[in-house]
Amino acid sequence: MGVVRAVLLGTCLTLLCQPIPAQNSSPADQLATIRATAGEVLLDMVVRDKHHKLVTDLRAEDVEVYEDGVRQDVKHFRLVEGGEELQSERASRQTASASDKDGSTLPPQQKLKQTNFVSVVLAPIAPLNREFAREAVLDFLKSDSLPNTFVTIYTASHGLSLIQPYTADKSILTSAVDKVARGTSSGTGPTGSTAIAGSAIASTLSNAASAATTTSQIPSAGDPMMQDFSGAVVTSPLWARNAAATDASTNLGAALETQALLSLATRSDDTEGSETIDALKLLVRSQQRLPGRKVVIYLSDGIAFPANREDQVEGLISLANRSGVTFYALDTRGLSSESSLTPGLASMNMTGIDSRQRGAVTTQNPAAAHREGDDIAETVVSNRELNMRALAESTGGFAVTNTNQIAEPMQRVMEDIRTHYELSYAPKSTVYDGHFRKIEVRLARPKLTVQTRKGYFALPMLNGETLQPYELAALEKINARPVPSDLPFDASLMKFRANQKLVEYMIAFEVPLSGLKPVPVPNSDRARVEASLFAIVRTSSGEVVDKMSRELWRDMPSQGTLPAGADHIFYTQPLLLPHGNYAVETVVTDEQSGKAAVHRLAVPRDTGSELRLSSLEVVNRAEPLNRERDPMNPFELDNVRIVPELGDSVSAGSPVTMYFVLYPAKLSTPSNADVTLEVLRDGTIISRQQLKTSETRPDGSVPMVFRISPGRGSYALIITARQGNLVAESGRSLQVE
Repeated sequence: MGVVRAVLLGTCLTLLCQPIPAQNSSPADQLATIRATAGEVLLDMVVRDKHHKLVTDLRAEDVEVYEDGVRQDVKHFRLVEGGEELQSERASRQTASASDKDGSTLPPQQKLKQTNFVSVVLAPIAPLNREFAREAVLDFLKSDSLPNTFVTIYTASHGLSLIQPYTADKSILTSAVDKVARGTSSGTGPTGSTAIAGSAIASTLSNAASAATTTSQIPSAGDPMMQDFSGAVVTSPLWARNAAATDASTNLGAALETQALLSLATRSDDTEGSETIDALKLLVRSQQRLPGRKVVIYLSDGIAFPANREDQVEGLISLANRSGVTFYALDTRGLSSESSLTPGLASMNMTGIDSRQRGAVTTQNPAAAHREGDDIAETVVSNRELNMRALAESTGGFAVTNTNQIAEPMQRVMEDIRTHYELSYAPKSTVYDGHFRKIEVRLARPKLTVQTRKGYFALPMLNGETLQPYELAALEKINARPVPSDLPFDASLMKFRANQKLVEYMIAFEVPLSGLKPVPVPNSDRARVEASLFAIVRTSSGEVVDKMSRELWRDMPSQGTLPAGADHIFYTQPLLLPHGNYAVETVVTDEQSGKAAVHRLAVPRDTGSELRLSSLEVVNRAEPLNRERDPMNPFELDNVRIVPELGDSVSAGSPVTMYFVLYPAKLSTPSNADVTLEVLRDGTIISRQQLKTSETRPDGSVPMVFRISPGRGSYALIITARQGNLVAESGRSLQVE
């Protein structure tokens, strides 16, 4: 590490350069109002008789759909019969085998009529129950499945981890399940330690393409930034679920690309959250625009819902229903002699004991009184079996609980996937006020049971995605004139990697806790603040092309001060955009007080050069990274996580640490990139220094850190990289106060 001292124009500036081993200007205020729209409601419906046999002879006139008691006009009704398609496919294979023997030429394969995507999620399961979970998944895989039914496997512990990308190869899936059951697989997904390997995806695509018997070219779905990403996720008014919308290979390509983007959807925040709900929402959102039947098989030792967060659970159910995702839940604890009410009764007993012990304290300090209502809330969500049933049955599936006989239920899951009815209708009510609309399906024929979704929140859609209640409220704040500015926060958009089609940005929020209204946490000496973050991206013409949102909360001491770094909520999320001109509008809302503020950000453009530099960022602090780094997160290095400072003002008297990433070009004649730092004060260069670079990492990046110690004043920092005939620049203003 070299040290250079330069005295220019009476200003002393110290520069420390250390290579790392292995608010922007706002656009015009006059923007077009963003309008949300309504969409059709699509229902998957499974009908069985009193013997649990599938009913496949219903007609459209046999079905009535009611929404909040009002009959709806069904626009689309059809039976999806996977059994017939399976028989047709088998006959086709037999013909192909016979033709291969006599050397005749086969006609081109017809497009498959239905694509099914199944996500198997293995939540934290006790070691003694893992074999039961393994048998359940294998029983499902043994079912007589369709060639165009693709299965993926996740684990859910502190987020989602991808174990096996979509494939129709049962041997690959069986091997993956065996690894999870033995506890030898940690995953490669959003919260895992390794990016999805391109070769593994390529192998998966090859297997799936063979299973789908199609010759269509399937795009690669590894890291989208490392290749030419097509982004061709199929959409239509019915989510491309109509029979002949696309062939199976295109659908599979879209699914794998979406799954790859799920790995880039890593959200980083320093707050607590409801991890189960969070992970499942992320999974559902990743499947919103996928075609075909979408099913999640969730295996766990019961589901724990957060207390006093009914909105979170209802939001997940509504999101799944509007996205066409059906949950099936399996309790891996199997048959139990213990009543499902036992945990709730135990909680109520503890409530009584605690109330008696707190009696004296309550007399002296009413604020410390025990709040039985909060314990009732805990009791309500303590029934994990009931939680599983609520999630599954509300989304059109069913739960398998308190039984050791799992072969038949898993067979039923496959039957539901391959044989079901589809119907759609445009809701008669045009009032989208956020209330829950209850759906009821009535059949003209008696003694039949219906499996379908129970309802959804009456919310409009933005760019093909359903808005959640807090997102709709944020959109109203963006449309308000003047925009609200009651809440202090900083937001920034930082540019990192790019290829010929896409640019990867990181959007970051920093919200001081002092600006949020705390509310007491029951039965504790702590308080909680809650904030919602929302951002939309739109083109220069005003068209919305992307959005992100997040609800965050943090518990903190009711009294006393917070340590440095813990007095802010900091949140980052990757954002992929095609090359172009964009504006980003961000909203932060205090969920307790209702205060909010809107910031508009300009998006830094990519130069299009093969040699690239990221945005130049001020480092607020570096935190120990107590796990393997996520290669998709440019702020995670080998042993530390960098937390950037979003503002342009820093305090005088302390060194300022800066961070950026160099992306050297891959030239036919290899050459190293030279990187130079220029420091300007009031438009005059006061220092120029070459920075030492380290070796390029496997992902093609060279992270860099340097430190300066400027006096008071206005500065501009400019990084210039040169490699052969290529030049790239990145700069940042800095106000030292």
